[in-house]
Amino acid sequence: LDLNKMSKTAEDLYFNKELPISMVANQSSYVLGADASDYDIMQTSIGQGKTQITPIHLNMITQAIANDGVLMSPYVIDHTENYKGVVVKQFEPSEYAGLMTSEEAATLEQYMAAVVDYGTADDLADKAYEVYGKTGSAEFSSNTKSSHAWFVGYSHLEGKEDIAVAVVVEDSGSGSKYAVPIAEKIFDVY
Repeated sequence: LDLNKMSKTAEDLYFNKELPISMVANQSSYVLGADASDYDIMQTSIGQGKTQITPIHLNMITQAIANDGVLMSPYVIDHTENYKGVVVKQFEPSEYAGLMTSEEAATLEQYMAAVVDYGTADDLADKAYEVYGKTGSAEFSSNTKSSHAWFVGYSHLEGKEDIAVAVVVEDSGSGSKYAVPIAEKIFDVY
């Protein structure tokens, strides 16, 4: 995957601006000046350095990977009903934008499959469903032993809609140890 040839810039991925959602969410951000060193560029590209991303933002990017690069407009509820059980409003999935090409999404999906098959999320391998994911340990202070555990990924089972999840366990440690087991419970129940 050639990051220099990707179809979108970081700004196109909704960093440093509001997400295209109808709920309150913090902005994800990164800081990388024109004079950034190779080290700073590398740290930023893996989500370190001065990079901050919200769970909903990370989940949206993940679902776009699962959806061949198409970013969907997220919504919280399926429908609302009145006191008689009559549906007042129904919410339906809708496309928001092409976030990446289908080829880029397929490459990222392969990487996420490898994380599950023989990487840091291998507890999710050999399930009755397919899982694609990425773990992380997001440092939040100068004490490098302090980190938030996270996992983001999606599952696929023939005949069911895919589900994407983002799990963050604050101040706990590694994603593989603390966030993956929570994601596994969500996937199993779904």
